Amino acid sequence: MLSEFHLKQDERFNIKRWFQDDYFDLFIWQNNPGQIISFQLCYDRSGNERVISWDHKRGFGHHRVDDGEASPHKNMTPIFVKDEAFSSYDEVLSKFTQSSKQISQDICSFIVQKLEEYSP
Repeated sequence: MLSEFHLKQDERFNIKRWFQDDYFDLFIWQNNPGQIISFQLCYDRSGNERVISWDHKRGFGHHRVDDGEASPHKNMTPIFVKDEAFSSYDEVLSKFTQSSKQISQDICSFIVQKLEEYSP
């Protein structure tokens, strides 16, 4: 089940929220009235991690996460690498619906709606 980590906020900027479980990381950004203006849904965290992102200005994106750990002697920053294929739509939608039962239904509904808009 997704649980929220409380982040220190800077009142001058949008509110950032972080939810996590074993399969997902969900980051959302909300404006001052509380509307979601952007999100990143990272999935398959312990396997082939990928991320679906949406932003109210830029739209959708799908990437795989390169963890930067090609060598045990360097600790590099993970980066997003473009990955157009969203072949695990049904699995992600089903798991997200199950994992999000303990978070705000407004957030859950918004993410599900956006996943359905982005579906292949």
